[in-house]
Amino acid sequence: MSDVLSDFFKTKYSGVPIWFLRQAGRHIPEYFDIRKKANNFIDFCLNTKLVIESTKLPLKYYNLDAAIVFSDILMIPWAMNRYIDFIKGVGPKLQPMIPNETKILKNVNIFEKLRPLEMSISILRKELPQSTSLIGFAGAPWTLACYMIEGQSSKDFINTRKALWNSNKWFMELIDTLSFYVAEKLEMQANAGADVLMIFDSWSHMIPSNFFKEYGIKPTAKIINILKSKNIKKPIIGFPFKAGSSLINYSYESNVDCIALDWTVNLNWANKNLNSSIAIQGNLDPVSLIPFNSCHLENIVLSILNNMKDNRFIFSVGHGLTPDCKIKNVKKVIDIVRNYK
Repeated sequence: MSDVLSDFFKTKYSGVPIWFLRQAGRHIPEYFDIRKKANNFIDFCLNTKLVIESTKLPLKYYNLDAAIVFSDILMIPWAMNRYIDFIKGVGPKLQPMIPNETKILKNVNIFEKLRPLEMSISILRKELPQSTSLIGFAGAPWTLACYMIEGQSSKDFINTRKALWNSNKWFMELIDTLSFYVAEKLEMQANAGADVLMIFDSWSHMIPSNFFKEYGIKPTAKIINILKSKNIKKPIIGFPFKAGSSLINYSYESNVDCIALDWTVNLNWANKNLNSSIAIQGNLDPVSLIPFNSCHLENIVLSILNNMKDNRFIFSVGHGLTPDCKIKNVKKVIDIVRNYK
C-alpha cells in the first residue's frame, strides 16, 4: 500500500471507514429547501454558503467518516464556457461539441472560475471536526468528454465513440486538455483543505476495450503525476464505473491509492485480481437502501465486510445514493459497519 494511504488510514480510522457517494441532498428533506435558495443548479454550486450547508447536511443524520463537498463534475465544462442546464427529471443538457472544434479548449483559468468551490472547502475544513475527512472530486476526462460531445447523458454515447474512432488527434487533444483542467481542479481542492481526492469516470464502461488504456487509464495516471509534481500528497480514489475486467489494469497502472468498485464487482474476484497494494472502496448496491424492509440488506453488508476484513477498505455504495433511498436504511447500514468486529 502507498505510504500516503497507509498513513491516512493509520491516522484517521480505528475501524472500517464509511461514507456514501451523493450522501448530501436528494434523499434528505432539508436539501430541497436549501436548493430553492439558488436560481439554478450552477448558481447553487457557486454559492459558498449553500455548498457548505449542503455538504454538512448528511452529518446531521449520519455518523460518517467524511463529508463530500457539494459540487458537480460538469463545473469544468461550465468553466470552459460550455452552455449547461440541469433539467429536472432529465439531467444535464450541454451545448454539444463539434468534432475538430478547438476554439475554447485552451487557456481557461480553472482557479479563478471555481473560486467559490475553493472558498467552500477552506471554510469547511476549518468548521468540520478534524476526525471528519473532507473529500474533493472531479470527473475523469473521458466522462467529461462524453457529456461535452453528446450534449447530454446517453445509453451508448455513440457520438463520443464516433469522435474517438474518426478523429483520434482531435479527441486526444480534448482528453489532454481536460486532464490538465481536472488536475488543476483537484490541486485547488487539495490546497484549500480537502483530505481526499476522487476521480469519477462514470462512463468508463463506454470506452471500447482496445482504447481503455489510452482513455481510461493514461489520463488518470497523467492527472496524478501532475499532482505529485506539485507536491500534492493527498490519497486519490479512482472510480472507473462498471469497467469490468479493465479494473485489473486500472488498479495497477492508474496510480490511484484506492479503487472504488460498483455493485456488479464480485469482491472475491477483486481480492484475487486487483492490485493488493491499494485500498478498495465499495460496493453496496444503492438500490438496496430503497425497500422499507429488505430481508437481504444486513446479510449483504456483513458479506461485504467479511470479504474485505483483511484489506484496507472503505465501506460505501457502488454508486450514488438515490433520491428514494430511506434514511432509516442508511442508518442501519452505518450501525452494522460501526458494530462490526
